Amino acid sequence: MRSSLARTVLLGCIAAGLGIWWLARAYEVDNEQMLGYLLSSVAFVGLTAILGVVGAAVLWLVRRRK
Repeated sequence: MRSSLARTVLLGCIAAGLGIWWLARAYEVDNEQMLGYLLSSVAFVGLTAILGVVGAAVLWLVRRRK
């Protein structure tokens, strides 16, 4: 199960990076600005994955207590 989560996070980061790169080239965005967008996108995807893991852990703990 952990390997599928890691694979999903990695693929999400790659897809977000490629999408941002493609849009930046299409709209002629500066390289430094593009890097900032890329890093914030990777951070967003990582944060979302972490929140999912925390939520699953909370649900697991609640079910275990019952």
